[in-house]
Amino acid sequence: MPAHTSTTQPCATNVALDATAPACLLASSCSGCCRLLLNSIPVPDAATATATNPRSTTPATTPPAPPTRLSQEELANKHWHYIVRYCKLKKHSYVDETFPPAASSLYYNPAEIKDSHIVKWKRVKEVVVDEADKNLSWAVFRRPLPSDISQGVLGNCWLLSALAVLAEREDLVRAVLVTRQICPQGVYQVRLCKDGHWTTVLVDDLFPCDKKNHLYYSQAKRKQLWVPLIEKAVAKIHGCYEALVSGRAIEGLATLTGAPCESIPLQPSSVPTPAEDELDTDLIWAQLLSSRQAMFLMGASCGGGNMKVDEVEYQRRGLRPRHAYSLLDVRDVEEYRLLQLRNPWGHYVWTGDWSDNSDLWTAQLRHQLMPNGPQDGTFWISFADVLKYFDCIDICKARNCWNEVRLNGILPPFASQQHLSCILLTVVEPTEVDLTLFQEGQRKSEKSLRSQLDLCIVVFKARSQNQIGGLVEHSKRQVRGFVSCNKMLEPGEYILVPLAFNHWHTGLIDAQAYPRYVLAIHSSKKVCAQQQTPPPHNLADAIISLTLARGQRHEGREGMTAYYLTKGWAGLVVMVENRHENKWIHVKCDCQESYNVVSTRGTLKTVDSVPPLHRQVIIVLTQLEGSGGFSIAHRLTHRLANSPGLYDWGAPGTSHDPDLDYQTIGLHSPRLIT
Repeated sequence: MPAHTSTTQPCATNVALDATAPACLLASSCSGCCRLLLNSIPVPDAATATATNPRSTTPATTPPAPPTRLSQEELANKHWHYIVRYCKLKKHSYVDETFPPAASSLYYNPAEIKDSHIVKWKRVKEVVVDEADKNLSWAVFRRPLPSDISQGVLGNCWLLSALAVLAEREDLVRAVLVTRQICPQGVYQVRLCKDGHWTTVLVDDLFPCDKKNHLYYSQAKRKQLWVPLIEKAVAKIHGCYEALVSGRAIEGLATLTGAPCESIPLQPSSVPTPAEDELDTDLIWAQLLSSRQAMFLMGASCGGGNMKVDEVEYQRRGLRPRHAYSLLDVRDVEEYRLLQLRNPWGHYVWTGDWSDNSDLWTAQLRHQLMPNGPQDGTFWISFADVLKYFDCIDICKARNCWNEVRLNGILPPFASQQHLSCILLTVVEPTEVDLTLFQEGQRKSEKSLRSQLDLCIVVFKARSQNQIGGLVEHSKRQVRGFVSCNKMLEPGEYILVPLAFNHWHTGLIDAQAYPRYVLAIHSSKKVCAQQQTPPPHNLADAIISLTLARGQRHEGREGMTAYYLTKGWAGLVVMVENRHENKWIHVKCDCQESYNVVSTRGTLKTVDSVPPLHRQVIIVLTQLEGSGGFSIAHRLTHRLANSPGLYDWGAPGTSHDPDLDYQTIGLHSPRLIT
């Protein structure tokens, strides 16, 4: 499991630090020290390592996560020790030039900030704490507790709620904090997983403070540094503190643990499809119980997504809509289904049934579920009320002793064999596998010019010469930062195909600008994984196999079946099967009344001639913007023909309109029925 070691150079200064300055006011930089560091400290390759060829005489297996993590941590420690030695020699504290104590580290556009309450950056030893903690010495952490965490003015509840559930497992807190003791020189390392990549982040101990020298952003009680330290590291990898505003707990959990995560929706879709399953609340409850039993980390999103929120009602109930809560416990007691949540603010809690002062509590239940009495920001709530006021539960499957490997690839804006990739996965014994497909995040800039891609990861049985066989499993296709799926795999070979379509026909020409992905493979047993160059029509075969297994069938006429894939697909696939031995089928597909979708054909109206004994992916429609709704309207017209061509439905001598070129033929070319 590779990691990126920060290449930050040490800089020792003791200059004034001004929070409102547009750039770091460093009087000097230590170029000689920087050169020495780069020449003496090995830095790992920026590319994520992949498993080697499993067909070779010495097949590579996915490395166990803990040993790989330790080896990267040792490399990072060499870096840390060098900087500390230098700072001791110069008798100065460390200042991180790559994330300077200046307004540029606070805001996207510092010049636009007219009134900032942050007036200075202070070393941790200069920070003023509450009177109750005044006599304690600073520690990176001391038996961390969820109740330690207090959110500052930054709207990053998604991160703080994730930290609160992380605090229940000290081993996971230790895994994030590479530097676990107070460093007098102010040099700290934090290990995070950004967009699927492990990275070790180097930070100093300068924090934004108000005029009374109180921490302006998050903090931890009992004079612990771990919360503001991790918050600063996350702000650094995203560019500034402002970049942390708004998000979901699932992103925080994935960033802190690198473990596979999934989201359980609690509300029906705002745009239901005919094939959409109804919510099974008993199944959801069973998932929550089993996740708690497995000690998975969980968070809850309140009043978000597409829920219609009555702000007054939420406020009356002590809830904050569009806010992330930590889910600390799940209990089935005396036929009551109860959940324990925590507001990262440390106050403002639920006031309905099963709140601290509710009449529903018996002495026995109160002793069983609240043995230490009420805790700051923590409350119990019924499952029925969670279903009413919350939109989803995020689950992080942080497991011990699992294996992990991460592979890089690109998602080209067309079906060119030159740039597409797939992964050959070899399983030698029955194995549970979690697959997570990541794309690059969008927190780096206030208004990213790049839209999020629709992502999907699909698992097929492998046939000879890496040909795609039957469908095994797939994630939902969603316009999100990452998607995932889980499957118990039997021994054999499998083909993993990453998919994305909503960036097709967007004018991307330079291959360096193509979106990149990271595929994380977590498995209970060791597996072999290898990047493969797929066959020319791999994408067509993948979508056809997926649609045959999951699509709705419509018998259009004798010898013809139309398949429609919409369920969990964030759009539509239309695929036509021609079983006639000597007749062509002309298919006219009109989707022009659809909204907020894009087509892999570059147009919403297509005409095709499907040859005898062939299948063809007619069109793939994809939700363009994940934040908005979409609608799909399609009308299929078809007729039989005795020879190739479109006759009066198209230009003479053509079989497809628009014509299939090098960008689309790999997906839309007719494929022989086998």
